[in-house]
Amino acid sequence: MNPKSLLCGIPVVSVLLLWACQTASLQAGLAEQESRWFNVTDFGAVDDIGTSPYDLEFDITYSGSDGGEVRVKNCLEVSYVGNDRISEADFSRWVLLQTNCEAARRFYDAPEEAVSYWPLRLDFSLLKTFPSTSVPNLGGQYLEGRIGSIREHEETLSLVESGEHSVQVSLDGVVVNYVVLARGDFNRDGYQDLFLRMDWYIGDAFGGGHDWVVLTKRSSSEDPILLWRK
Repeated sequence: MNPKSLLCGIPVVSVLLLWACQTASLQAGLAEQESRWFNVTDFGAVDDIGTSPYDLEFDITYSGSDGGEVRVKNCLEVSYVGNDRISEADFSRWVLLQTNCEAARRFYDAPEEAVSYWPLRLDFSLLKTFPSTSVPNLGGQYLEGRIGSIREHEETLSLVESGEHSVQVSLDGVVVNYVVLARGDFNRDGYQDLFLRMDWYIGDAFGGGHDWVVLTKRSSSEDPILLWRK
């Protein structure tokens, strides 16, 4: 055996592999494995959404576009109801339920645990690091040309109030309440993501609605990245 291939009796390749594993372990140690989580408060009397769409049951009625009623009892039923069946007066409330069900679907598909670099609480300082495109889509070219973080793009960004799982802010005349609906590894890359619903209204005019984004964070020093949005 070539003595140059040994280091204290251990092959050099093995030493390099051992070093790589130890380095990876040290890096992984900077974050913790966290269980997926869902914010059940937005489903009213629901205490737990369970582990599959069949476990989540509710009873919500909407006014229909034909003058009747549309009644849904789970997210599977919601997915089969066409938007054209909901009246204009109830449409915003319908989009709210659709968003909650979208978050539930992604929660069910996520693994039980993932490495998380997210703090336990959403606050204004964290929100300011979100990418500038993680704002409601107001139509037209509103989202075009946005780069950097919200704090870099929105000069008028200000805090309105904070809740346990939400932060309400004002930006460019629009009031937006960011609500964390779910945490989990939705794209299955090993890192925990946030599903955020954005409830918004225009401060000095008529208009409002609900939108959503999914953000990920892959290191303690890295700002959040936008994965998907409505």
